[in-house]
Amino acid sequence: MKAQCILCETIDELDDRKFKTKQLRNKPIRMYLCPECEGRIAEKTVARINSGKFEYHKPKTKSFIEKPAKL
Repeated sequence: MKAQCILCETIDELDDRKFKTKQLRNKPIRMYLCPECEGRIAEKTVARINSGKFEYHKPKTKSFIEKPAKL
């Protein structure tokens, strides 16, 4: 199967037996990144996290079970 990288627009030939290829075939809405672009993004993400200015935002959780009011 051939897939095109969304960033650098290179076309790669993917092995039909790999999991990533099966995902792309079954759900074509998924994006494909070539190994070079994927590595570059991973390096920049790690550098941004290690810079100290990156904050993880936890999702706000709310209890769905309300406590009964005291009488």
